[in-house]
Amino acid sequence: MKSIVLTATALTALLATPTMAQDTNNPFSGAYGGVEAGVDWTRLADDAKRDRSFYYGGVLGFRQQMDNGLVMGLEGTFGDSGYKNNALGLNADYEWSTSVTLGTTFGDGLNLLYGKAGYAQTSFDPIGTEGDSFTDGGWRFGGGYERALNENVSFRLGGDYTTYGDDVGQWQAKGGFLLRF
Repeated sequence: MKSIVLTATALTALLATPTMAQDTNNPFSGAYGGVEAGVDWTRLADDAKRDRSFYYGGVLGFRQQMDNGLVMGLEGTFGDSGYKNNALGLNADYEWSTSVTLGTTFGDGLNLLYGKAGYAQTSFDPIGTEGDSFTDGGWRFGGGYERALNENVSFRLGGDYTTYGDDVGQWQAKGGFLLRF
């Protein structure tokens, strides 16, 4: 998993060269990729409380910024929530999501407030040799703030909530860097 994230990050950095720069009046338009990390709170139906763990992953997406500052896009993530529950004998192997995003720029045009809605799926594996692997999917809702640092790099802070149904849910607070290419 770590090698996938590192490879995706390296490829994104190679593709985000200044010669491929786009219109600086629309810093949130075009294809982008990046990395994010933060805190994950997952709770399965049998958990007594939410388990806190470290999340890390990669982001790929495409957005279009309108002249009025409205930003629409499609974004995908792939990461590891680090969920591990010895009492239940389960840990999260990986998760992926796809979301539509909608936001608006403000201030000097380099700030973006956004919301998103989509679908997420997490793969769970047994700890040890007993039990079966399984996946669980649900609806993800989130939002955040992004600041364009220059024409190709931006920093974001955000949060997501995923509901898997049957009293199973996940909160994530994360930050990351995105490279536009």
